[in-house]
Amino acid sequence: MEVGLSSSINTTLSSIQRIAAFTEQTQNRIATGQEHSRPSDNPLAVSIANNLSNRASDLLAIKDNISQGISKVETATFGLGFIESLLNELKVTSLAYEQAGSAADQTLASDRFNELKVQLDALAEDISFGGTNLVSASPDSLTVGFNEDGSTGVTIDGVATDSAALNLDITDVATIDAALAEVRSTAASLGSEANVLSIREEFNDKLINSLKEGEAKLLEADLNEQAATALSLETRTQLSASALKVTAQSERAILQLF
Repeated sequence: MEVGLSSSINTTLSSIQRIAAFTEQTQNRIATGQEHSRPSDNPLAVSIANNLSNRASDLLAIKDNISQGISKVETATFGLGFIESLLNELKVTSLAYEQAGSAADQTLASDRFNELKVQLDALAEDISFGGTNLVSASPDSLTVGFNEDGSTGVTIDGVATDSAALNLDITDVATIDAALAEVRSTAASLGSEANVLSIREEFNDKLINSLKEGEAKLLEADLNEQAATALSLETRTQLSASALKVTAQSERAILQLF
């Protein structure tokens, strides 16, 4: 003989099964901190979150490239400060040459001038970062992209700042003054470019944070809400179990009457 369960018991058991499934889901959310960890949970939310995450990753790589660009430009600007110091020494030597009282003194000044030029040229060649030198005798150019498809960015052209490019002449102090003005102008221009890169770096950083926050809002679970839900489900489980017990006892009592 086939024994079946009453509709009341079936309904209660179905309720208990649904609560158990919901409880498992809630516990998983609490354990992982994710409300939608699988595409099947919420396909649209997971798809949008993945797109946000992928873009944040792309922008992070671009931000690192911008940061490298800033370091390269700042290195050039820093080095120009020392070139300026050498130019001041060259100016002093040029004045000493003009005021020399003898040919021997002029020779000493000329030798000193040439030595300083060699040091200036060596310094210009050493002002490099990551293989990029913006102030050598054959300066590099620097291109930094700002977005994923490279449609926006900036190209910074280097400026030759060796003794030949600066056209230094011991017999003409004016050439050294002109060189000093040129070096200061180059430093100011590079400083401006560094500021532009810093602005874009900060913008990308904030955009990355916004994308990550958007991803988190789509996927992360509210742990306080999930904890409250878990407590509620535990109470419902206990009540359903009690209801099942009462229903079963009632039906046995009715059967005993026959």
